[in-house]
Amino acid sequence: MQLESQVGPNEHILWSGTKNKKVSVMEAIFNPMLPIAAIWGLIDCGFISMATGFSGSSSSGTGKGMLGFLIPFFLLHLMPVWLYLGGVLTSAVRAKNTYYCVTDQAVYVQHGVFNTTTERITYQQVISVGTQQSFFDKRAFTGDVVLKLDEIVYAGKSRTPHQRNIKIENISDYEYLYQTIMQYQPSFATGMPKNAPRDMRSYMQQYDDPTQNSQYGDRSDDRRW
Repeated sequence: MQLESQVGPNEHILWSGTKNKKVSVMEAIFNPMLPIAAIWGLIDCGFISMATGFSGSSSSGTGKGMLGFLIPFFLLHLMPVWLYLGGVLTSAVRAKNTYYCVTDQAVYVQHGVFNTTTERITYQQVISVGTQQSFFDKRAFTGDVVLKLDEIVYAGKSRTPHQRNIKIENISDYEYLYQTIMQYQPSFATGMPKNAPRDMRSYMQQYDDPTQNSQYGDRSDDRRW
C-alpha cells in the first residue's frame, strides 16, 4: 500500500519522498559499530584458530567434542559482529522500504525490512525540530530532519512523560522540509505566552496539577492527551 493512500481525507500532502540509498548504505557501513565489530571479530578469530589447532592435535573423540562446544559458543559470542553485518546487509532494503509523507496535519513514516510499519506523528506531539548532516550527507547534499516528540507512556493507571526522536533521513529537500514543518507548528497550552520557550510550555502541560492550577484549564481539553 502506498503511503500517500493512508493520508486522511482532510489532509493536504505538502511533501513526500524516500531515503537516498547510497548514503544510507555508507552510513550503515561506517557507523560506530564498525571498530567494535572489527576488534571483536579479530579477537574471536584468534581464539578460534588456537582452539581448532588444539582440537586437531587431540584425539579424534576429544577433538570432535571440543568442536561441538566451540562452534555454538563462538557463533553466540560473535553476536556484535552478526548485528553489524546484519545492519549493513539490510541497509539497502530498509532504505528502499522507507517512505516519508508530510501533510498539513501530520508526518507519516513507513519503514521495515520484511514487514513495513507506518507511524503517524501529529504536530501536537512535536516539541522541537532540527536538522543534521553526516559526513556522507554532506558529500551527497542530503540531510536529516529530526523531530523531537513529547509523549506519554501508560503503565496501568500511571502515565510517564517520555521523549524520543524521529528522523526523516538522507533526503535532498531537508532544508525545505524543515521550514515547512516549522510553519505548521500549532499553538501550545493556553495560559502561556506565545513567545514562551517551547520546552517550558511542554513542561507545564506535563506537570501542572489541574486541581491546583485551574488557570490552565481542564486536562481533558488538552489536545495532546
